Amino acid sequence: MIAALIVALLSLNPAHGQTPRGTSTLQGIVVDAVTQAPLAGARIWLVDLGLTTFSGKDGRFAFANLPAGSFTITVSEIGYIFVKRKIDLPDKSTLGIVIPLAEGQGTYTEDVTVVAEAERTPETGVASQMVIGSGGLQSLRSVATDDPMRAMQALPGVTSGDDFRAEFTVRGASFRQMGTVIDGVATPLLVHTVKGRSDTGSVAMINTDVLDSASLAAGAQPARDGNWLGGTLKFTVREGSRDRTQLRIAASDTGASFVIEGPLGRKRKGSWLYSARKSYADWLIRKLDPTFGSTLGFVDTQTKFSYDLTPRQQVQFLAIGGDANYYQANTSAANGLRTADTRSIVGSLVWRYTRPTLLLSQRVSSAYSDFENHGLFGQNQGDGHTRSLIWRTDALWSARPNLVLEAGAHRETTHDQRVLREYSGSTQANLRIRSTDSFGGTRTLTSAWAQSTVKFTRGAVVAGIRGITDSPGRSPAGTPWVLGEWKASPRLQIRAGAARSLQYPDLFQSFGLTARPLVPERAESYDLGADLTLAKGLMLRASGYRRNEHDILRPYNAEPRLVNGKLAATAVSFTWNNSLEGTSRGWDVMLQRKATTGLVGWLSYGWSRTRYNDLTTGESFDGDFDQRHTVNVFIEERLSYRTAVSVKVRTGSSPPLPGYFRGTIDEMFVGDVRNQVRLPTYLRVDLRANRTFTFDRRRLTLFLEIINATGRRNLGVADGSVRSNLQAVNYTEKLIPWLPSIGFLIEF
Repeated sequence: MIAALIVALLSLNPAHGQTPRGTSTLQGIVVDAVTQAPLAGARIWLVDLGLTTFSGKDGRFAFANLPAGSFTITVSEIGYIFVKRKIDLPDKSTLGIVIPLAEGQGTYTEDVTVVAEAERTPETGVASQMVIGSGGLQSLRSVATDDPMRAMQALPGVTSGDDFRAEFTVRGASFRQMGTVIDGVATPLLVHTVKGRSDTGSVAMINTDVLDSASLAAGAQPARDGNWLGGTLKFTVREGSRDRTQLRIAASDTGASFVIEGPLGRKRKGSWLYSARKSYADWLIRKLDPTFGSTLGFVDTQTKFSYDLTPRQQVQFLAIGGDANYYQANTSAANGLRTADTRSIVGSLVWRYTRPTLLLSQRVSSAYSDFENHGLFGQNQGDGHTRSLIWRTDALWSARPNLVLEAGAHRETTHDQRVLREYSGSTQANLRIRSTDSFGGTRTLTSAWAQSTVKFTRGAVVAGIRGITDSPGRSPAGTPWVLGEWKASPRLQIRAGAARSLQYPDLFQSFGLTARPLVPERAESYDLGADLTLAKGLMLRASGYRRNEHDILRPYNAEPRLVNGKLAATAVSFTWNNSLEGTSRGWDVMLQRKATTGLVGWLSYGWSRTRYNDLTTGESFDGDFDQRHTVNVFIEERLSYRTAVSVKVRTGSSPPLPGYFRGTIDEMFVGDVRNQVRLPTYLRVDLRANRTFTFDRRRLTLFLEIINATGRRNLGVADGSVRSNLQAVNYTEKLIPWLPSIGFLIEF
């Protein structure tokens, strides 16, 4: 009913009179702005004349016998931006135009020849990397939760068994061991979540509609952006439109957002973009299942300005901010969390200088976040703040056609301060602080890197190194990498790489309660992969890897366990130690089809094994994210210029329930061996359909999605408790049930 009303309101347009016949012709071609492939079936509308046609299989269209004059033309193709453009048609002439359509929510440009890449391909020598454009992100994201991180959970090799969290794992490495980078700024503050607690859910602090692309690289890779052990997740925020002011309004049953953008100045030498989102998440879930007792609401904004100082110099400003509020209806008296508030902001100012063979950039960034948690009686359970100031410079020089030299430097100063409190008592009158964990510290990381790429007729070799020093206290360290690729035949490309990486402890680990001074975690990664082109647009990709880890941090006194047959107490203050060594090995295979028509997407399978040894206690156990078998499937088809359907399947074999447990999920007790009990197999099938309605100067898109279409009862990890008989209860929670969701997008 609501959808029908929206369609009716948008379709209220003045009636067109009879089109006068003339002697001019308008002809053109509609193409994909990235691949330049022709787009068939796009709807082209000459608004002022009331004429409509569709592009043919070759992307071409034509209007004949037109009068001379100035007209508005609109172009609509589902999965691509809505184009509205002014044209001037001379008398007795034939005018030819090219209309490039940017995928998803990209930015329209009349320049079709300046394209970064013919296709989005992995970085040189990186065996495991996938780049998703704006259109792919729009297709992968959920209607109920506009979250680009959740969109990336469907990529090959990614594992995620918690519907309430945006974070995911790759190759057995935790999200903490991954780097998150947005427009060249590496920061962990891009997620709405609750600090000081683990079981509260999270969502990315980024509107998918403002992104140009996202990429995920795992294994051996260049360390341009920072220091971490695992993969690298990158987001690129697009510039605003330099063509005209545009407005997009989106809403669903769980949230609403808008994006407004336009050119800067009369000469349009720059652009601006502003977006805001507001979530009323969990409303529908609570209606369907009243047993859900917690909510995580949020609001966030994203702003980007770009301006060309000269044809070779550009400045950009990016700001992202958000506020998350958590509420738990049913909680325990002493240490149960009732409310939590977290605020974060990230800002960046960058200057770029470009020449045909040279690219220079200078970037200054800042990040700030604070939090405050309260219990049932309003008692302060924890508060704190984090702030960072970052400077980064990068240079790229194409010294020769077959030689590219890169270098950069980075300096980051971070201050972190927090207090966590644990209480005893059952009423507000007898509530007392039992223990307090407080710390504050500042650290400065200074690093520099250099890389050379030598290209050959059928391949390339990449070699680089990053040097890092930490203040206060630690000696410099280096992380080298060597990557290569070889085109064995026109259809087969092989990639291989080896790299060393390190990650410094978080400040709360370094300045909190520790058994001894902590050292950086270290890893060596080895990768081998191959891409085989089976047909045009159809590719088979396979890769194998091994990662050796050293000095991995582990918290002691953090989990209930049996020691000599007795229950050992846990503490609010964990003792950290570099006591773990481990290996992760496995392989992935993916079949992918890229095209503008027919079925597109991928089918992927991955096998992985992650195992750790504790050099202090002598223990040996599977990693917390040791998921042996992972299957990710995404299939989409455009049925017409206005209708598309898709299916997304994610399933994985049983990962461990982290902790010292024995028995089964249904009847579990505290034990003395870690990670013995495993969660049930996770399976989630999401179905989605999109339908557009195009009017003279605007477009409406309706979305219908069914999450967990099979209604499977999936379980995730939760914070539980131990009874006096050593039974462990409430360490799992039900994940999202069968959940329908609807939404709409209006483009002006």
